[in-house]
Amino acid sequence: MQYIVYDLEMTNRLSEIIEIGAIRMKVVNGELMHLDTFQSFVQPKMDKLNTRITNLTGITKKDLISAPSYTEAIESFRAWIGLEDYYLCSWGPEDKWALITDSTFHQTDIEWIINHNDLQFHFSMLHDSGKGFRYGLSRALQALELSYVGSKHRALDDAINTAKILQKIFSNVEFTMNPASYMESKLFEPEKLVYKTKAEEEISPFASLSKLFN
Repeated sequence: MQYIVYDLEMTNRLSEIIEIGAIRMKVVNGELMHLDTFQSFVQPKMDKLNTRITNLTGITKKDLISAPSYTEAIESFRAWIGLEDYYLCSWGPEDKWALITDSTFHQTDIEWIINHNDLQFHFSMLHDSGKGFRYGLSRALQALELSYVGSKHRALDDAINTAKILQKIFSNVEFTMNPASYMESKLFEPEKLVYKTKAEEEISPFASLSKLFN
């Protein structure tokens, strides 16, 4: 079984995917190990890159002007994942929603978006199970006395840092297998945890949705 830890960067207004980063992990000799990585920019079709996202991520219009389309980038991502069984793992539910939303808009297959596991949820339940708060990625690393490696809010670097957390909590995570139809049906279900700080809400384009269900 593969553990595909991935992260997405998105535009500000419509949350359209502009970068995909991922790291492949497997259990080798009893330990969860990093094997290889994937990174691709994605040229947005519906939305435009604005100054806020450039300042946050460092991604520029030059990076996107010759980038592959969403369909092409996803085909490359799926080819990289390969045919072996996998769990898709992200920090929070937003990336799952973005994959389903963009795939639906571009009329591409969503049946590969399976076995999705929210590592932010697992970590937060392990560390604040009685409080109902979600940990931001930086705060989770600090809680584990780990340093952030690379540039914040870049897809591959965020995926690598999420993978570092997964290595620490791996033995305590019960991974779930679920089909794409389950993922689509859960698209706008209320989350059990909410974001703890205003700063973390501002970073997440979907975090404010939790207020709608309170």
